[in-house]
Amino acid sequence: MRNLKELLRDGDPLGYESPRLFSQRDSRRRVMLAAAARVDEAAGVASRPRIGAYPTFALIAITASLLGLRVWSLLLVSGVQAAVRFEVRLAEDKPGPGLQQAKVSGSDRLVYLHEEVIVTNADIADARVVQGGNPSQYDVSVEFNSSGAEKMRAATQRNIGKHVAILLDGQVVMTPVLRAPIATSALITGGFTRAQAERIVTGVKVR
Repeated sequence: MRNLKELLRDGDPLGYESPRLFSQRDSRRRVMLAAAARVDEAAGVASRPRIGAYPTFALIAITASLLGLRVWSLLLVSGVQAAVRFEVRLAEDKPGPGLQQAKVSGSDRLVYLHEEVIVTNADIADARVVQGGNPSQYDVSVEFNSSGAEKMRAATQRNIGKHVAILLDGQVVMTPVLRAPIATSALITGGFTRAQAERIVTGVKVR
């Protein structure tokens, strides 16, 4: 019959390996650990450029976004021209209830505008630059669409002999006396330079 020492040895055979077997097992363990260390080191070297690429990519993305915003803002500033606000109103020579005082551009003359706006930019079908009274002066010819023509006809034929004011950007540029109803078109005169007339033409057609 085996004694207690023999039974314990059989239950844990690794603890009772001969020195030679233990040495072989320890040597194999060291080889395996060394191989694993080399694999980990290689993996770390390979992963470092990828890790470093993330901040670089983020920086490129942020820079591109900022450049895109700047280019977009420049396009907005340079490519979009502000509209010239166009209005036609009836006007009086003398003040009265509900009338708004305004100065005629380029003069000291005062007129008094009715609150109602007869036509605006939305009523313009087309506008073009035309030669003025001399080679250095230009006028602007405005053609109304069907809705604008009807509104102009209705308002002007009831007010023959009165003034009608044409406003650009809130400034009264002319106040001719109505001699006949205005319908399809109107001529804006003001001794404009060609550049001024072209700006008006471009602006009044913007919707």
